[in-house]
Amino acid sequence: MPRSLLGTRIRENRRSKKISQAALAKQAGISASYLNLIEHNRRGIGGKTLLALARVLEVDPRSFTEGADQALVGRVKQAAAMAPTIACEVDKTEEFIARFHGFARLIGRQFDRAKVQDETLQAVTDQMNSDPFFSEAMHLLVSNITTIKSTVEILSDGQGIPAALRNRFLSNLLTETERLAQTATDILQHFEPSAEGDDISSDTTAAETILEKNDFFINQLEGNFISPVDYAARLNLSKADEDETVDALIKYSAITQKLPIDTFLSIAKPCNYDPIILSQKLNVSLSVVLRRLAHLPKREDIPRFGIMECDGSGAVIFRKQLPTLALPRYGSACPLWPIYRSLSQPLQPIKAFINTPTGERFLTYSLAQYADQNTVGLPSRTTAIMVFTPDYEMFLTKPEIALQPNLAVGLQCSVCPRANCEARRAKYLLQ
Repeated sequence: MPRSLLGTRIRENRRSKKISQAALAKQAGISASYLNLIEHNRRGIGGKTLLALARVLEVDPRSFTEGADQALVGRVKQAAAMAPTIACEVDKTEEFIARFHGFARLIGRQFDRAKVQDETLQAVTDQMNSDPFFSEAMHLLVSNITTIKSTVEILSDGQGIPAALRNRFLSNLLTETERLAQTATDILQHFEPSAEGDDISSDTTAAETILEKNDFFINQLEGNFISPVDYAARLNLSKADEDETVDALIKYSAITQKLPIDTFLSIAKPCNYDPIILSQKLNVSLSVVLRRLAHLPKREDIPRFGIMECDGSGAVIFRKQLPTLALPRYGSACPLWPIYRSLSQPLQPIKAFINTPTGERFLTYSLAQYADQNTVGLPSRTTAIMVFTPDYEMFLTKPEIALQPNLAVGLQCSVCPRANCEARRAKYLLQ
C-alpha cells in the first residue's frame, strides 16, 4: 500500500484512542522519533513493527491496509477528474481517504451510481436510435394520431352526415384512440425498468452483497445446516434477486461439499496454498480449488484471496474484491491481467505476480476453461477464473517469490499512469 496512507492510518488510530506518540512507541518497542517518521510518511514499516503497533492499538493489522483501498483512491480521483472546474486537492486524495474514510466511500459510491446512470442513459439513447420495436411503435403512434385527427376533422366539419356513417366514424375514432393508448403503454413498459431491479446495487449484484456481508464464508452452508433455498428465503429478497442468490449459493454449497473447509485447510497450508498442487492432492478440478480459495474464513493465519470470473467477452460473471485491487463490474479491467491472457490458452494454468502503478503486488492464478461441450463446426465457449492474494509472503519464501513471472499492469486505462503501455485503449484522466 502507499506509505502515505499507512502512516496516516496509524496516526489516526492512535489519536482516536487518545494514546500519545511516546506511549505508543514505548509499548511497541520502537523509538518515538522512528514512530514520528512513520506517522508522517517519511519511513517505511516492516511487518514485525506493524504487528506490534496493531497489538498496542488493539486493531486487526489488516485494518491499516484496508484504509488504503486503492480501488477507492481511483474512484475518488476519477470523480474529481469528471469535475475539472472544481479545484479538488487530488494530490491529497490518499490522506483524505485515511482521515475521512466514510465520506470517501460515499463519494466513491456516488461516482459509481453516476457512472451507471450515464451508461444507462447512453444505452437508452442507443436503443431509441436503433431499436426496431421503438421505431415501429413510433410509426404506429404517428399513424394513430393522423387517423384520429382526420376522423375528428370529418366529424366536426361534416354537415348532414347520415347517422349510420357518423356512428361508423365514432366507432373508428374509439378504436384508434384505444390503439393509441395501448401503443403508448407498450412504449413505457418497454423502456421503464422493472420494480424488481430497484433493489440491486449500482455495482454489486444481490448475491455478491449477501456474500460480502458474510465475508464470503457462510457457516450455515459450510456445515450443511441449511439449504441454499431456505437460506435465501429468510432474506426477504425480490423474486429476481432471490433466484439469483439461490443459484450463487448452490454453487457455493457445491464447493463446500467437495472440499469441506477443515479438510481443505489441513492440506492447504502445507502445500503453500498452491491450487495446482491442491488439485492433484485432493483429486478435484483446479477450478473448484480456485473457488474454494475465495471462500475461506477470515483469520489472521489464513491469507486473503479475491476472485474474478469472466466469460469469453471479458464481462464479469462473479467477483470477490479486496480493498487494494479494484475489480470491474461493467466492461473489463486492464487487458494485461492474466485472466484475459488465459482465454487464449484454455486449460493452461497461469501463475504470475501483477504489480500495479500504486505499488500493490498480488500473486495470481488464472485458468480458462470450456463452458460447454464441443460442437461440430463451432468452437466451444470459454470462461476464465483468476484468484489473487496480497498475502503471498505468508506462504512463499523469498527465493520462490523471485522465481515467479512479474507483470506490470494497471486497473483501468483511465486511471493508469503507465504512459507508454502498448495495451492502452483510453486516455489517462488523472493528469
